[in-house]
Amino acid sequence: MQEPPVFHFGEGSPEMIAYKLMLDIMKVENRTISSSATAGPHTPADRHYLLNTYHECLLAVRGKRIVASAR
Repeated sequence: MQEPPVFHFGEGSPEMIAYKLMLDIMKVENRTISSSATAGPHTPADRHYLLNTYHECLLAVRGKRIVASAR
């Protein structure tokens, strides 16, 4: 029987580190989670952006992110 997945939400967990990395990426890309922050250079992040960015960050933190080689 397969063990159920274990979720870690502590300060040093991969999930928390991925979340903080996502927030850093959002700052660099001038994105915001709040849709009310339309003034200024920030673009609201939609669901697709948030989920894809967090997923990529989580893969990176776990060492499983595959990077396509630049040509």
